[in-house]
Amino acid sequence: MARWIITLDGRLPAAQVAAALRSAGLVVIDVMEQVGVIIGEADEGAVPQLRQVPGVADVAPDLAMGIVRPPQRP
Repeated sequence: MARWIITLDGRLPAAQVAAALRSAGLVVIDVMEQVGVIIGEADEGAVPQLRQVPGVADVAPDLAMGIVRPPQRP
């Protein structure tokens, strides 16, 4: 399973969208209502169904990121 960031469009309550996403195959990890984002896990094959859920604006992969410090000068 992959991790996904679901951006909400603000038309429906986040709890309602989260319930619909669960029904579409998402394992909801976190609902961040104030910023309009839901984090969850699902197989890549479920993404087209997740995008069709009312209240969803976007579904994007949650990519790992890090900061690389530049080498220190002697």
